[in-house]
Amino acid sequence: MPRQIFKNRVLATAGPLPPTITLDNLRTWIPLRKGRFAEAFDDEVTHLLCTHEQFKKRVPLVKKVLKDYKRIHIVHYDWLEFSAVANKRLPEREYSMRHILAKERAEKRERNRQENGRREGERGVNPTLFHIYQDRDFFPYQIDLTRNSSDDGEFGQRYTLTLWESNAKPHLYWFTAKFIRRKGDPNASYHRPSPCSGKWRHEMDLLLDFFRIKTGIDWQDRVLLAGTTPLSAFQYTPPTGGKPVGRRLRFSYDCCVELNLEWKQQNLPQEIVHKKDSGEAEEAVEMAEDYDRESVGHDADDSDIASNLGKDNCENKTSAARPTRGSNCSKKEPLGPKDSGIWLQEDSAETADDEPGASPMETGS
Repeated sequence: MPRQIFKNRVLATAGPLPPTITLDNLRTWIPLRKGRFAEAFDDEVTHLLCTHEQFKKRVPLVKKVLKDYKRIHIVHYDWLEFSAVANKRLPEREYSMRHILAKERAEKRERNRQENGRREGERGVNPTLFHIYQDRDFFPYQIDLTRNSSDDGEFGQRYTLTLWESNAKPHLYWFTAKFIRRKGDPNASYHRPSPCSGKWRHEMDLLLDFFRIKTGIDWQDRVLLAGTTPLSAFQYTPPTGGKPVGRRLRFSYDCCVELNLEWKQQNLPQEIVHKKDSGEAEEAVEMAEDYDRESVGHDADDSDIASNLGKDNCENKTSAARPTRGSNCSKKEPLGPKDSGIWLQEDSAETADDEPGASPMETGS
């Protein structure tokens, strides 16, 4: 006696039967195993039997079930035959037309992804072979620079700077810059200075140099000087809401934000001078007056970093960033041609080995 493998199951057909199965077979096999064969489709149907051709052609009943009956299994006739021979109801997934359709769509998406990646690789970098590099703070090195001054070009110009990391190991890196002339422009142009991927240090330096040229500020000053440059320069907006802002900041993040806010409120000069641009090395200045600390737990020396812009508020935040007597960071650089009250120290992070995989104790923060 066959087992009741089709109990509480109602089976129907989507169209003409295959040559190996007759209508009498269905009328016999299904009720014998406590199932019900519905010669006319109704709402109680649990399984719709069809062939591959019927499913591909989307015969009316298949189209109706795909649209309105998400819970009905659309299976091949092999599921019925093999279940009857094995005397147990086999899993529908291996014979499900929905599963076959999903697999075909996934294969099509993968082919399209590979083709799109190949086309992207001709102009920039193939995203199927590379991914966006993230530092140890999980900051993704895909940076948008925007310029909305119509006097200096099209409104809504945008550069997207990306440092790519290869999927294969050992990792190789590649810097690209994507330029969109105006918002919604489908014809983007790509800048890829290196002919092939290379070491992290070289490609990172290319990104930092490009950032400095387009924004007028150094990478380590991206938070401190955000929104303070002329509108003719490209603007960078640091992430907010607790998102990673990246490593290599001039001071601590909180202090950079506070100094930036106070600078904007006082409308200090927006013109910026960099030693890299001028080529003139400024003479080292003596340390600001020493503050004698008699109480235990305070720093031995203190500098005049924020003397004119909220020194009392930023004193604790910048104490770790200020140089102590005898340190290698005694050189200071003025933020602008006029005395704005902020002096930028030489940052050792520019030359620090911050490559991926380096120990935090070796690289600093």
